[in-house]
Amino acid sequence: MPIRVDLLALEPNVPGQARLVVKKWTGAQEQLEFSIQRNQDHFYLQDRQQWSNSPFWFKVTRFSAVDEALETPVGPDVLNPLLEGSGNSNFQIELREQGLDHSDRGVVRPGLGLLPSTAGGQTRSTYDATTLQVPEAEPEIPELPEMVLDLPPAEPEPEPEPMVATREPEPVYVAPPKRSNAVLIGAIIAVVIALLAAVAAWVWLRNSAPAPAPAPVVAAPVAEAQPCDVANMNSQPELTFVQGCIKAAPASAQLLEIIEAAKANKHCGVAQRLYANRAQGGDMLIANAYAREYDPKYLKASECFQKPDNATAAYWYETILGHEPDNAEAKQRFEELQK
Repeated sequence: MPIRVDLLALEPNVPGQARLVVKKWTGAQEQLEFSIQRNQDHFYLQDRQQWSNSPFWFKVTRFSAVDEALETPVGPDVLNPLLEGSGNSNFQIELREQGLDHSDRGVVRPGLGLLPSTAGGQTRSTYDATTLQVPEAEPEIPELPEMVLDLPPAEPEPEPEPMVATREPEPVYVAPPKRSNAVLIGAIIAVVIALLAAVAAWVWLRNSAPAPAPAPVVAAPVAEAQPCDVANMNSQPELTFVQGCIKAAPASAQLLEIIEAAKANKHCGVAQRLYANRAQGGDMLIANAYAREYDPKYLKASECFQKPDNATAAYWYETILGHEPDNAEAKQRFEELQK
């Protein structure tokens, strides 16, 4: 039976560092070595994050036994190339005893939260104590002494002269002259003319007043694109879109539609990452759909999933059985793919 190999993040997570967890290994724990081969060109991972057509063996002096599994830490030489692989990349690992014939194979799958070593640059520059710049204390400004102006003494203001009340002469009343009837009639006519002029001016102003400006037209708000929209898929970097879509947490049926859109638009990395994230998170509907992408019985060849891969399909059927041991179809397909 093939081994099951997971590449998992450390706790706490460290960029460029991970742990390789091997299950179902029946050999020794000491003096082991492993090689990693990618499916797209059958090249083998080398010691300096390079790929070549000749096998290279990473030697491990001793694996640690943890919960019926073997673990060993790995660094950027292993982690970075696996994270930087294209959306179509799968990786097969062979584990063997050094100098002996006992060996076994399996599919190694990167887990959630893994970070390449390049992700640590910003963290170190932010938190490294040697790079922190302590702001200099602001210089104290001394208090200035109060300024005393040496001015000549002010001249005394002259005292106001005493006010002497004077008696104004009493007004002499002069009777107004009597107006004639002609003067009275003229005044009435002048008042009437003034009233008519005022009315005419009011009418003219009313008719010549500008019409009120039309109310401004307010454009209807444009709906913002949702995190999982195809528009974002075409405009954003792959990892940015995947992280936003995962955070939005669409329902399983909706996520399958998004994955189909990614496949149709040849965003194979997006489809792979969304499949793997939700399947590893326990969504068995997504895990089953992902297994069928590699299962020769169900595969419909596409740009993103061009040919069957029995080992990868078996891996995801086994994942389903880990959550649903009574799943008859997953059990049947897993057993047939092992033959």
